Amino acid sequence: MYYTNKPITKCEPVYCDTPSKEKVNLLRSLPIHAIEEKEFFTNPGERAERNYDTDCTLLTDGEYSPDRHYPNPQWFHIHGGGGRVITFKLPYLCAVEGFCMNTCRDDVVAVRSPRYTKIRVSADGETFETVYEADTRTHRDLRIIPIKGEFAPVQALYVQVVIDVVHHVYIDELEIYGCTDVTEVPLPVADGKPVFNEFPGPMEVNAFPPDDVMGSKNILLTYNYRPVDEDQGFRTPEDYFPLVAYLDKEGKIKDTFMDGFLFLPDVSFDFSPRGQHAEGWQDYMDSVFVPGKNLDALNATAKKVGTALGNPDHTVGVYFTILYTFTGYDDFGTVNGEHLVFDNPESRKKAIRWMIDSMIERYKAGNYGNTELRGFYWFEEALNPTDRYEEELIRFACEYVQSKGYKCFWIPYFCALGYEHWQRYGFDIACMQPNYMFDLSIPKSRLYDTAKEAKRMGMCVELEVWQIREDPDGNIDHPEHIRRFIEYLEVGAETGYMNTSKMYYHGSRFKGCISNGWKSKNPLYREMYDKTYLFAKKKL
Repeated sequence: MYYTNKPITKCEPVYCDTPSKEKVNLLRSLPIHAIEEKEFFTNPGERAERNYDTDCTLLTDGEYSPDRHYPNPQWFHIHGGGGRVITFKLPYLCAVEGFCMNTCRDDVVAVRSPRYTKIRVSADGETFETVYEADTRTHRDLRIIPIKGEFAPVQALYVQVVIDVVHHVYIDELEIYGCTDVTEVPLPVADGKPVFNEFPGPMEVNAFPPDDVMGSKNILLTYNYRPVDEDQGFRTPEDYFPLVAYLDKEGKIKDTFMDGFLFLPDVSFDFSPRGQHAEGWQDYMDSVFVPGKNLDALNATAKKVGTALGNPDHTVGVYFTILYTFTGYDDFGTVNGEHLVFDNPESRKKAIRWMIDSMIERYKAGNYGNTELRGFYWFEEALNPTDRYEEELIRFACEYVQSKGYKCFWIPYFCALGYEHWQRYGFDIACMQPNYMFDLSIPKSRLYDTAKEAKRMGMCVELEVWQIREDPDGNIDHPEHIRRFIEYLEVGAETGYMNTSKMYYHGSRFKGCISNGWKSKNPLYREMYDKTYLFAKKKL
């Protein structure tokens, strides 16, 4: 099912016995002749079941998907690995002059249309000429996207389609147009162009960032909004207590613990209709400032903990979220008296500015003296490869936040698109997710790989734990999650990311995994809580 690089088989060109000038699809029913994978980033195409058999004729069978539903059998699936060169060998030398490729896009499940497409041709399998290259990113979020182009006729026996593969690419058909009459049609000329687009190389930093970049050394992700289950989005002082304070087994305050809290919605909000319109954004912002809950509850808890430790002015850092301005929707809504449609970058900047200004204004108007607003978080975990303006919007958001005196940061998943250029986008810091917790088949070496790459890029590392539940007798339903999280801590102490800024994910539902450990009857769970405290204090 999964393939390694399949090389070109070179052969002498054969001419058609009955050449014709009729323009037809020259690929119809042809199998893939060769395929090559290119790793732009450090994560190659990993899973055999996510790459279709290259010996099939699914790309050329003339069968088109009736809709964008990618599980339809008409879609040919390619996963990971940075990019592909897909080579077809024609039955004989032909004159080619155009192509068409139908792709699918569904942002909810990271199905992407290629960011760029190239067509290369050769008459002998050695001399290749690039006859078409274009930025093929689109603005739409859900649809079938045809990528097509024309070029001057050129002789070809081999035709290569070159695309980048950021996450998942689905293609239902590839067509190359031309004819079998090559009279007066030139041969390809070696142009020396690289097969794959050359993206700027990463900056070699080779050092974890200082632990004071964000003003807080330990920032906990605190999910305060779940549109599918709104009750799960209201954090109380009791929820924050074992996180703001380090507690002994009797619940007595022994020390401070987390000193930063990032407010953000559950990811389901991002792809819900509410997450793509002004009213939903307003609902989310309102949820942060609910009296007695969320930010108000955090402030009360910080005061309680500080007072108990003889410092009633104890403060914790607060960080707010910048949501993504999805394109392709007819009506975002009214912002500051203006109707916004996200069909241009300026309208999207207005929505970003509105959110930042609104959160700052409401924070300053409240009574949150035991917290300090210190920064904003770019909510997306990877760059959207089909958004032409996203880099511009990120730079705008960072510059605007920084002009207000705050920090702006990002938490990309493991080797996500754009992670190596986080400084170029303007972030003050970026924190890489190892994603080791969520797939038990991933080996422990992932943590070392993340630490190495994060250090090389001047990033910090996110700690991740989820789905830990305990019954009244102290039995844990996922003890392997505890053991894996302790590995995060121990590798961090060993490799050094313990000594930098740290961010923690412990689930998006009510009663997060770290906070429940203090009162656990299970010694392993209590050990996790204790070791997290030592890690936070750089004592592990």
